Amino acid sequence: MSEIACLLAGAGAGLSIAAPFGPTSMMCVERTLADGMRAGIASGLGVATVHLTYSTLAFVGGMQIMSRPENASFLAFAAGLLLLYFAARLWRRELVAVTPGGIQPSFSRAYCSAIGFGFLNPVTPALCAAALAAFSSQIAAPGGLLPIGVFLGSFAWWLLLSIGLSRLRQRLTLGALTLANRGAAIFLAIFGLSMLLKSCAGLSQVGL
Repeated sequence: MSEIACLLAGAGAGLSIAAPFGPTSMMCVERTLADGMRAGIASGLGVATVHLTYSTLAFVGGMQIMSRPENASFLAFAAGLLLLYFAARLWRRELVAVTPGGIQPSFSRAYCSAIGFGFLNPVTPALCAAALAAFSSQIAAPGGLLPIGVFLGSFAWWLLLSIGLSRLRQRLTLGALTLANRGAAIFLAIFGLSMLLKSCAGLSQVGL
């Protein structure tokens, strides 16, 4: 029963980490709408892998490294630059209709790029630490299955999101998809600029 409790607590934590709307959510939404369900699932699997990694680090106590102000500021600076880069690419991107028999983006490429994107999101480790603290307190003895539950809960969210958006995508025109793509670019650019400003403020406070 304790193992099942660990999995359920981890799944609840994974859902609470994945559900808040932010840069990674926008990335999965944009990829699903632009490239189809396969790209969305691959991206969601990559983000869930990041959540598994962070939750494992949190479980063994390695999250103290990420809590240092200078490390968090450097990570936020790198994330801001990455978000601005993605925003520029999204703005210039020309969408094409994805047909069932057409050429779709590589699953592995979408998966690996989502992992890199997820690791450079400074909000993720904080969400993982908070969610694990909240849900692990509900069980008597948190065990090693807790991070696995986080992965399952997170991936379940991205899977449902990708399936739902792919159904919606079939009803949207290419013009509407392009408009949504431009909106995602603006959204990511705002996030990127805010992260750069916060990182610069943080680095100045630690004297770097």
